[in-house]
Amino acid sequence: MSHRTARTLSALLLVVILTVSGCLTLSPSVTADTDASPVFDTFSTNEPWGGQHVRTDATLESTPEASNVTTITVIDESGQSYSTVSVDSGQTAVSVWVPTNQNSTLVASNSVNSTTIDTMNVTATGEQTL
Repeated sequence: MSHRTARTLSALLLVVILTVSGCLTLSPSVTADTDASPVFDTFSTNEPWGGQHVRTDATLESTPEASNVTTITVIDESGQSYSTVSVDSGQTAVSVWVPTNQNSTLVASNSVNSTTIDTMNVTATGEQTL
């Protein structure tokens, strides 16, 4: 069996397993009301499908508050930390993992002085299979 055939079969098997387990989400999207946020400008997803989480691209505002953010933490519905990413000085975009089909809170903070700069409620949805 060629390497390409093995890779194709592995990808197909993964999709079948995710579909049967109910963990496959098609056309995922993330919604959030960023109008009053001094940190978050926009959210988008570019993936055609996701599993239990969706990679979400967050664009940060060009504000003094946003420039002080060093960490973004995703908190799931149960109040547990789901994922954390570091933000470099001057960074205007960051990718975070958001759990699908539930509400989450993104906490933008400064880890140097232990302050919360902004919080944002986001909802990741999509078409769940089976």
